[in-house]
Amino acid sequence: MGSGVLHPSRTAIVRLLALLASFLYLAATLVLLAAVEPLGLVYTWIGRGLVVFGASFAAMLLLPEGSARNWLRLQLAKHLFRHRYDYRAEWLRFTRTLGDGGGGEDLTSRIERALADITASPAARLLVLSPSGRLEPARSGAWPSGAAAGFDAGFVRMTESAPRILDVEALRDGQASPEIGLAPGWLADDRSIWAGVPLVHGERLAGFVLLARPPVDRRIDWEDHDLLSVAGRQVASHLAEAQGQEALAEARRFHEFNRRFAFIVHDVKNLASQLGLVVRNAERHADNPDFRVDMVATLRDSVQRLNELLARLTPQSVTRADPPRAANPMGVLKRVAAQHYARHPITLSGSDDLHALFDPERLERALGHLVQNAIEASAPDAPVWLSVDRRGLDVVVTVIDQGRGMSAEFIRHGLFVPFDTTKPGGFGVGAFEARALVMAMGARLEVESREGEGSRFAIILPLADVLAEGLSA
Repeated sequence: MGSGVLHPSRTAIVRLLALLASFLYLAATLVLLAAVEPLGLVYTWIGRGLVVFGASFAAMLLLPEGSARNWLRLQLAKHLFRHRYDYRAEWLRFTRTLGDGGGGEDLTSRIERALADITASPAARLLVLSPSGRLEPARSGAWPSGAAAGFDAGFVRMTESAPRILDVEALRDGQASPEIGLAPGWLADDRSIWAGVPLVHGERLAGFVLLARPPVDRRIDWEDHDLLSVAGRQVASHLAEAQGQEALAEARRFHEFNRRFAFIVHDVKNLASQLGLVVRNAERHADNPDFRVDMVATLRDSVQRLNELLARLTPQSVTRADPPRAANPMGVLKRVAAQHYARHPITLSGSDDLHALFDPERLERALGHLVQNAIEASAPDAPVWLSVDRRGLDVVVTVIDQGRGMSAEFIRHGLFVPFDTTKPGGFGVGAFEARALVMAMGARLEVESREGEGSRFAIILPLADVLAEGLSA
């Protein structure tokens, strides 16, 4: 149980005093109005007018929005309370301002407003570290005029080694500690600058905030130091988190570019192998008209594919793949086989009248990766089988080779991991991208392999005519 003693809040006390002052003001006005009553009719009206005018004028002087109101608040805080700041109210307001990004205000503006509100400063300016190690304004602004010059790296190192609130008035009076001499001259020359708040995150300086002189001119005291120091560290955490998010977003963009580049290098390697075969055959069959026609078609297809690969490298590139539709997978297998038959024996089998639901472009790219891997894993005279078959309500597109095969451990933990490969000179991205393309179509990829015997990759596609019957039903 409590002691029974009431502890009203600071806000309640201030409002009670405001009500009391208003009551005294009205009472004094009424007393003056009553005092002019015996003067006679004419003088009474004149006296009343003077009293009303004087009371209104006094109210305008005593209750302005600016310096007098802040001065009164400061005097009440100094003489009526143990501490100037209501720390609970200040911290709630500070965290609400700093964290509320729903109003469209950016983090820089919220940081400046949150710190300025603590000391009732009319303006604040955030400076952040530049790549050169200097403190420079986070955005353009008119105040203070010298902020564009920033702070050099010496001041940054000094602040990191001894972070403290910068009392600019003490700097002007020569009462600051000797190391503050590293502060630039424009800081002391601008009389509108009142204080500087270092934003220290861990042992690193994340930024620095300059505060304008409050409407009530006063010196910084221990309460300002304590509250601004704690608030500065909280602001530094928000700023460091925002900077970390920006760095993470940039790293993701680089990661996406590197990912695209790795896939494209893999495809370029396949094209280089195909063009190398054309060059070798040209030495023996250059006089054959049929070979020349085939060579021109191969070169045209290679140029088109190279241009498509380069287009995929640009940040604006968007993969434009068709949605899954009813199509004949055997036609895709024939195109894939035609691209590779000149360098390796390819065997086609299966039904030519099956239709499945898939995206032909994605399926062709996925099969291209799987066939390329099968060729590289096989002996030069060992054929690669491509087939299309029906399995219940599915259509199965299969790629089989009699190559080196893979262990069960590698299939589980390495096959679909980028850059993990058992092939000399390989990149380890073909199977990974093939599975991603298959999954993007809503299909699935099955793998069977035995070391020394070969591998079987099966792409399971929905049977198109069965789906059509179900939809029509």
